[in-house]
Amino acid sequence: MVLKKTKRARHRTSQVILHTVIALLMFMTLYPLFIAVFIGLKSHDAFLHTPWLPTLPLWFTNFKTAFEVVGVYMFNTFIVGIASVLGTLALASLSAYVFSRMRFPGRQLLYFAVIALMMVPGVLTLVPSYMLYNNLGLLNSYWVLIIPNIFGSSVGAIFLFRTYFDGLPESIFEAARIDGCTELRCYFSICLPLSKAILGTQAISQIIGIWNDVVWPSITITDPDMWTISAGLYRQFAGQYSSNTPVQFAGYILASLPLVLLFVFANRYYIEGLTTTGLKL
Repeated sequence: MVLKKTKRARHRTSQVILHTVIALLMFMTLYPLFIAVFIGLKSHDAFLHTPWLPTLPLWFTNFKTAFEVVGVYMFNTFIVGIASVLGTLALASLSAYVFSRMRFPGRQLLYFAVIALMMVPGVLTLVPSYMLYNNLGLLNSYWVLIIPNIFGSSVGAIFLFRTYFDGLPESIFEAARIDGCTELRCYFSICLPLSKAILGTQAISQIIGIWNDVVWPSITITDPDMWTISAGLYRQFAGQYSSNTPVQFAGYILASLPLVLLFVFANRYYIEGLTTTGLKL
């Protein structure tokens, strides 16, 4: 009986220590985010006097001031992101379907040639890509941001989609072909509806990459009104409000909000796609 009580006491003590450590880690993770929001709601004087604690009143005008600048960058990023994602999903999913479901000479060799491009570092093609789009006269346009995103992201997406498509039952496609479906009809009516999860995973991953891209928009776009969100924050917004930290934080929070909302409403597809593809791999 005494031994059982001793074991329970030890177990209780270990649980208390474990929960204390978890609570401490959660506090260390969430406090910077919490205080960042309150810094964005402070006046400049309040921030100088009390930077690490919430203060009243709350200055929501900081977000209005920040949005007047950041809103243009967000609009540009939405245009580039939507066009790039749609183009990548169309190109990569159709290519992956061809590699997965169609048989033709040299299929595997061509597939491995495409996948080999994943091994090429992006920075290696930075200067040649700039020269190419400069010669085409596409600098300072949405096209110089959209086209590289489509073709650059399609390589990894083809690999991801083919892995997923290979796991779909072949009997479904055979039955559809017997009923007279063409390969294109099989792609639109069978493959795509069964692949919503992996399409969502790729879309979210690509949008995050576009949202966080600083280097390519910075060197190809010189017009501040056409910068995407990360390039605009880095190149102009941070310097413009370097003496007003609360407005800076308000801008950073506004820039992060669309990604947070995207993940909140689409995380089911993202996690399902990663889990399913991981199991198939």
